[in-house]
Amino acid sequence: MKKTSITFALFCLIIACFAQESATDGQRQAMIDKISAASAKMTSLTCIFEQEKSLSILNEKIISEGRMYYSSPDRLLWEYTSPYAYTFLLNNNRILMQAENGKRNVIDVRSSRMFREIVRIMMLGISGNGLTDIKSFTFRYFCSKTLWQVELLPVQKEVKKIFASILLTFNTQDYTVDRVEMTEHNGDKTIISLKNKVFNEPLDNALFTVE
Repeated sequence: MKKTSITFALFCLIIACFAQESATDGQRQAMIDKISAASAKMTSLTCIFEQEKSLSILNEKIISEGRMYYSSPDRLLWEYTSPYAYTFLLNNNRILMQAENGKRNVIDVRSSRMFREIVRIMMLGISGNGLTDIKSFTFRYFCSKTLWQVELLPVQKEVKKIFASILLTFNTQDYTVDRVEMTEHNGDKTIISLKNKVFNEPLDNALFTVE
């Protein structure tokens, strides 16, 4: 076999391994079952994250990094450490946002339907919980030998104003989210990758204090 033929065959094999296809009904149910089971077992999650923001008006990408702490069912600390310091903290129905300059803002999630939807999306993106419960989206399921993906398409008007789609990529070993890709209507895109995940270790309650 000629070298060019071997190269082409290898290329086709790589494409076949990574190609995503719409899940069958059986595959979709298996995905939901395994993701839901993994979510039910998750009491806490600690990881580092990398966020890549692509703006339609700029050619360059904005890269941010930080650390995330999650405690089931409704406590979340999202700490940006580079290139700036910023904190997003959720505890039950209260949100604290704190900038590098110390400016703080505390919000009651119940006061805004938009905030409720954003919180719901964040929790889904972290734990995978609620794939069949959220009515603000329609869901499309994709699977290959190496990847599971769930695409969320907004149907609720407040969410549709912000997002065109949200794509969740799941780890097929532990069935938790590895990557969240959010696409806005103006073409802006945010990709968040979760790395070095540690599950179910005790977390200090002080991490989630909203004052």
